[in-house]
Amino acid sequence: MRVDAGALSMSVQRFGEDVRIELAGQLDTAGRLRFREQIGELLGRGGGTVTVDVAGLNAIDIPGLAALLRADLLLRRVHSELRISSATPAMRALLHDTGLDGRLRVGEPGRH
Repeated sequence: MRVDAGALSMSVQRFGEDVRIELAGQLDTAGRLRFREQIGELLGRGGGTVTVDVAGLNAIDIPGLAALLRADLLLRRVHSELRISSATPAMRALLHDTGLDGRLRVGEPGRH
């Protein structure tokens, strides 16, 4: 399923209990709201891993990071797991600078 929300495009694929969300564009206000809705739809499942591929993002700000952190917290409550894949060096630096590099699970570049 592909969803466009403002400057954000989101592709969602299901693999059994696991879900892969590919983000492209900007994680702006409209995009954050749609991303939050998508995570909300996944909460009833529980137990799977939600991988968020951020390779296609060309912009993410602190509220965008907050949306990822909130998704992580909500998924943990239902025994699911959020993983970030394909983080660019700039995003890794932002996670480090905000202290979130130890909180959000970030895979190696190109690994899922």
